[in-house]
Amino acid sequence: MARITPLWSSRELTVYRFDHPVEHEDQPFCAVSDAYRASFVEEGTFDLEIGEGRWRVVPGDVMLSHPGMAFRSAFQGAGFSDTCLSIVYQAANDDGFDPARSWAAAGRPVLRASNRLRYLRWGLARAVEEGAPLFAEYCATEIFREAPGAEPGPLYTERSFAWYAERVHHVRDRLDAQFAEPFSVADLARSVGMSLFHFSRVFTELAGVPPHRYLLKARLRAARRMLGQGASVTETCYACGFNNLSHFSRSFARRYGAAPSAIARGSLAG
Repeated sequence: MARITPLWSSRELTVYRFDHPVEHEDQPFCAVSDAYRASFVEEGTFDLEIGEGRWRVVPGDVMLSHPGMAFRSAFQGAGFSDTCLSIVYQAANDDGFDPARSWAAAGRPVLRASNRLRYLRWGLARAVEEGAPLFAEYCATEIFREAPGAEPGPLYTERSFAWYAERVHHVRDRLDAQFAEPFSVADLARSVGMSLFHFSRVFTELAGVPPHRYLLKARLRAARRMLGQGASVTETCYACGFNNLSHFSRSFARRYGAAPSAIARGSLAG
């Protein structure tokens, strides 16, 4: 019998740790997933079978499942020994998630260990520990946006990863809180004791986007909030760190599919 330890939940997401008691039998088992789920493998190794596909899943990998996915799991050695940190997207139907069923079509239910995935698991565990729902939601939604693709690059050592993760987290917090400031990447790098090029590479790898794009997204989120609260387009533009109204309007339209004035008029849904 599997053991599930609830860690955090909201209307949209549930996070729990999944493992097996020592006395659990070591027989293969078959199951059908009932939800969109991402499981970070923290300990243990198992074999996953889906149709004709076979995968050896190891610590650091992430297993993805979707409603109706039939799979078989088997373990090498004595007993089930895996421990997983799992996220369930329980509001997927209400949110219209994955209408093209790209997870099923991709045919690759395993994301191989990468520094990016390590950062999302690190962030999710930290958010649960500190009771930080916004950070938990960020990490959860980012993992559901990750798609199987090219093989990941070399993994950092545990010591290097912990050092990098803390600094990327610090910069993300700063950009989210001080989005209107005229940051440069060099300034951000110096603030965490890193060189410009090294910081840019590490931030992009762990956060999933370069620093300037992360800042742009933070500014656009803030702009949408301001417009929804009744601020004018011009006021919002400059208050959120944009120096050019045309650039702001184009960036906003690309991000949200409508001009800033649409929110100001109340014609774009939140």
